[in-house]
Amino acid sequence: MTPLSIIAALSALPLALAHMQMSSPSPLRDPHATDRPNEPKDYNILSPLNADGSNFACKGYHLNTPLTTVATYEAGSQQTLRLSGSATHGGGSCQISMSCDGGNDFRVMKSIIGDCPMSDSYKFKVPRDMPAAKKCLLAWTWYAF
Repeated sequence: MTPLSIIAALSALPLALAHMQMSSPSPLRDPHATDRPNEPKDYNILSPLNADGSNFACKGYHLNTPLTTVATYEAGSQQTLRLSGSATHGGGSCQISMSCDGGNDFRVMKSIIGDCPMSDSYKFKVPRDMPAAKKCLLAWTWYAF
């Protein structure tokens, strides 16, 4: 198995009016992250992406934020993504994906169709063929119905 550094795991955040956040791994500009004191903070991190998608992914933070490794995953390993917040809006559909090319292309690792996020954690499997020793971005994307 090959290790992947998950740099400043990003939260693609909700695509509709909703208020939840990926809490582990910690997203870019997480106002609750004390281990990255030099990283700018987004005190409105729970606000959704623009409806037109113009700030997908991660509100564009992956383009202008210092990237810090917040987790290391082995290719082929089972991992858990944790969420915080309570405004599930009755659920919707979510995806967990990863980009190892700076956020240009994302590879979906898990899709949850309906009833998401009705749990505070979701397991996913890192593909066995992910590039070795790459720094990657992890994204949680939620579309609330």
